[in-house]
Amino acid sequence: MLAVVGASVRVPLKDWWLAREACGGKLPGGDLKTVRPDTRLGKQEESFDEELGEYHCVLTTDKGRVVVAVDTYPDGPGRDREMSFIGSARPPYAVLPGGLPGFETDHSEVYLMPECPRGGKGPAAEHRRLTVKTWAYFAESREEKAAMLRLAVRMTNEVTGKLGCGGAPLPAPEDGAVPDKGAYVPRAEAKGTACGALATAPVPAEGRDGRVRVAVADGGVVGRCTLYAPQQGDDDGARPGKPLVELTSWLGDWGADLRVTGSLKGEGAFREPSSTDSRAWAVAECDGENIGFGAQWGEGYSYRKTDEKPGPPTEKQRGERSALLREYVGAFAKDQVRRGKCTGLRLPTAL
Repeated sequence: MLAVVGASVRVPLKDWWLAREACGGKLPGGDLKTVRPDTRLGKQEESFDEELGEYHCVLTTDKGRVVVAVDTYPDGPGRDREMSFIGSARPPYAVLPGGLPGFETDHSEVYLMPECPRGGKGPAAEHRRLTVKTWAYFAESREEKAAMLRLAVRMTNEVTGKLGCGGAPLPAPEDGAVPDKGAYVPRAEAKGTACGALATAPVPAEGRDGRVRVAVADGGVVGRCTLYAPQQGDDDGARPGKPLVELTSWLGDWGADLRVTGSLKGEGAFREPSSTDSRAWAVAECDGENIGFGAQWGEGYSYRKTDEKPGPPTEKQRGERSALLREYVGAFAKDQVRRGKCTGLRLPTAL
């Protein structure tokens, strides 16, 4: 009996201790309680290397599932690997409110890129940014998403302080603010929005009566515009079908992901415009920082016309597709540059 009573006391105490100690004791208790599943906690880990600029912490359940995890990615191979997913495999699923420099993926990962000038070297150090990923696996409801976002901002500010970044702290989200997945509107109604390029430029025939998802953050930090074909069997076309065209904008170091810019290689390649039959990339500057604009076909969409023969595209077909992507990215970039009062826009040219 005494053993049973002792165990029943130790378990809640262990939960309390793990929640209190996780991530250096900096996780806000109320927000952590909101994103916690209804299970026991298992363990917490934390590591910090000031010289490398690396920080990691994780709190898991007794089943080994992540409750909250925080990781930093300074310049180097680790960041390059993480960036290899951002932009193609993990485009902005939801943009962040209040001008926060980042986005949420469809796996509930919040990426933030705060300024970290003291962590940089060379002429671009003034605008150097640190990539911070916060993952709250169990955050699904609006209340949980709001708590997750507050946790991400709080921990990002804690990490930049530990690393001595020297940049301004990120502002706390407004009460109840959550990542914004954007609005789905009929293509004609996208005109005049930040995704207006998909309403004014010629699009594949199956997308003419489609819908556009408008998800562009205030200030153009990151953004995503997607043209969808109508859902098959949906008489009024109100539901989106398969994605046809993707437009994205990336302020700061996000554009360093070479998957965004196609097959370009070499340092600084993302700062140059490029054009292929699968991607187009334009560049500009906003307040001294690089900004990139991408256009590519939707995932799994090849822009193959119904009467085209199977097989690799001909040189003519490749040229037509490349020209369309350049038109999309040109219209999108010009509008974004105007909205963001940016300068030095450079557009891709023909192959």
